[in-house]
Amino acid sequence: MTTNSHLGTRDAPDLDDVAVVRRHLLGAPGPEAPVIRRQVGARIEAADGSSWLDAASAGFGPGHPTVTERLVAQARRTALSSRILVSRPLAEAVTALHRLCPDPLTVSYLCNSGAEALDSALKLAKGTHRRRRLVAGFAGADHGTLLHGLSLTHGFPLLPDQPLRPVAVPRDRPDELVARIRDDIAAVVVAPAAPGRRLADLSPDWWRRLRAACDRSGALLVLDERLTGPARLGVGVAAERLPVMPDALVLGETLGADAVPVGCVITSRATYDRVYARRNPSLHGSTFGANPLSAAAVAAVLAACADERLADRQREVESLARSRLAPLAGAGAVTEVGADGALVWLRAAGPAAARALVTELAREHVLVRPPDGDVVAVLPPLTATPEDVAELLDRVATAGDRLAPTGPDAGREVPA
Repeated sequence: MTTNSHLGTRDAPDLDDVAVVRRHLLGAPGPEAPVIRRQVGARIEAADGSSWLDAASAGFGPGHPTVTERLVAQARRTALSSRILVSRPLAEAVTALHRLCPDPLTVSYLCNSGAEALDSALKLAKGTHRRRRLVAGFAGADHGTLLHGLSLTHGFPLLPDQPLRPVAVPRDRPDELVARIRDDIAAVVVAPAAPGRRLADLSPDWWRRLRAACDRSGALLVLDERLTGPARLGVGVAAERLPVMPDALVLGETLGADAVPVGCVITSRATYDRVYARRNPSLHGSTFGANPLSAAAVAAVLAACADERLADRQREVESLARSRLAPLAGAGAVTEVGADGALVWLRAAGPAAARALVTELAREHVLVRPPDGDVVAVLPPLTATPEDVAELLDRVATAGDRLAPTGPDAGREVPA
């Protein structure tokens, strides 16, 4: 039996070789993630009888009764169908997306993941500028796991002749991104906020200059809201909080209620028509995208966001996170705490301290993603109950308190 360092394997009596890729456990310190038996909201029941709190998925939250009922009912009718057939759930989904997104973002395309939706937005840019070969953004920003998103994250092309090559500037030098937008850039991809970067870190003036630079060059401005929308920042989508409008907005797996794979790109009619108007719609398609089951999930999730005022609940998460976690900043190995709605993160004194924090969180039965350098994200589901959120933040505070100051930056004052 052969293995690679990123493969977990086990012997099986009737199989010559079995392997499972465990990408999200690569380099993760401490105990492995629990084997999940059941999850509702943020509460995870593990196979060994332990109870964990989910701060890793950053999704809608499994087990929502109304959404689950809608999905079960749709699965009993039809889950997948030919695109030739008219789908009432798809009509409901695109109508709900129209209500969610500000004008002129009115044309929606549903696919199977947020990463696929980002690729769809970049295909729109490539169709707009057929001779341009570059896409710009911030190095290290998470833009999914497909070719162009990963290339932009790493700052170099992963294949020698891929359609769009990345121009990635350092995340702490946003003015360089604006200055780099010239007539060779097909698209600019920016997330409005991310772990380690607050929404307010990119000023209104910066966004206006970015929009003006895109308008001058013709580059498409793509807003990556796979993490921030819907509702996570305390508004429907972060575009509502910006002084400019993107040419395309990308949403991700939150729309699938942690039950169905789905992603979506929303653009304006003018941007869409420049590429696809009066052409064969199969120029761009997705085998299972926009199927009735995923469309029903989108409609049900957005209905729950509106009916249960989930954006308001994320603002309450932000307030509680600031009050409960702020004492950690500068007192030990945690040097900074950030919160935009339920997008919560802690910056440690260095990567080693961040890995140690993840280990302490595992001991507290809090499930988080592996750290991004010195940043540990705390991303509960949108439907986490107030009680579970309070317990989650208490466990994070307890884990942070246990870490002794390490490194030259530990204990320094952190500006508010």
